[in-house]
Amino acid sequence: MTARIAAIEVVSHAPAGRLNEDAWLVLHAGPLGERIVFAAIDGATTRMTPPPLQRHLESLPERLTPAAFAARVTRDALARHVVDGMLPDLRAVLLEANADLGRVLIGLFGALTLEGMSFPEEIHATLAKDPRLVRLGLPACVVTLAEYDPAEHTLRYAHAGDTSLLVCYDDGRVNVPTQPDATNADNGLKQAANRLRRDRPSMPFRELAQLPEVQTRNLHSGIRHNYVDEHGLPQPSQGIGVVNGQPELRYFVQTGQVYLDRAIFVCAMTDGLEWPASAREVFAENGDESAALAHERRAFMAAQIDEHGLAGYLERLREAERDDPDHEEFPRIKTYDDATGVLLRLAT
Repeated sequence: MTARIAAIEVVSHAPAGRLNEDAWLVLHAGPLGERIVFAAIDGATTRMTPPPLQRHLESLPERLTPAAFAARVTRDALARHVVDGMLPDLRAVLLEANADLGRVLIGLFGALTLEGMSFPEEIHATLAKDPRLVRLGLPACVVTLAEYDPAEHTLRYAHAGDTSLLVCYDDGRVNVPTQPDATNADNGLKQAANRLRRDRPSMPFRELAQLPEVQTRNLHSGIRHNYVDEHGLPQPSQGIGVVNGQPELRYFVQTGQVYLDRAIFVCAMTDGLEWPASAREVFAENGDESAALAHERRAFMAAQIDEHGLAGYLERLREAERDDPDHEEFPRIKTYDDATGVLLRLAT
């Protein structure tokens, strides 16, 4: 049977009063426009903003954060390279978009180094002790880029970070072929916050996550972006792939192909659209138990999306977040996060 698109749905929602730092992309491609290229792009939380970048952002018609800036530059670059015909290699498309962001930043800093970032002397002196800390000042985003080919019943993808690709089948199976390489870092923050509970047993998890010990750890986790060790050697197993202009991204990009026989939908999404993990899943001491709970959670997500569509699912997600204001049922750093997804519903 030949699969075809029954519907495309996009959601991109930010909490009230804040700028949406996500971006998304949907394009027709191929000789006859028969293929669909789509992406979910999540601007990474800013660690430190170099003064030259801040001046540039203030000069723009629309006031952007560094995270939103990285996401939009990357979206526009991806679209440009797809239109220019670079489609046969999604990895190359993603790496070229990363290089485009790098060229923009080099235009602002002179080079992707601490020296060009013009931080105040005391900040520069602290960061200069480890040149790898340049990553704290580079605007960044994470991306899942995919191409749907109806003739071949396949989905190809290139991926870096903690966005994800969800594939749901008509027998209830759920496949998440992308492996979010930021999960360990995020769980580390949650574990650190939970350890502080021993000294503050009555403090809600929401407040524990804002304590200086956790926030400092979050700040320094930026060094994991396209991480290299002290010898300058890339360490994908210890790092987080991000689009931030650094050439080391090429060691962190995940690629693959998924056959879509009996698939009913595919969805690229930012982590803010994922149903949050329960306290039991986050703090499980047994890895098998945690994995089983994660599988159940994603099966629930898939069922909700299939029944209610992305917009209906997002409404239920926001309701669950509102009903857990202290972050106790669903331990998380933010009460709400930007939530963006591109859903391709398939028909046979």
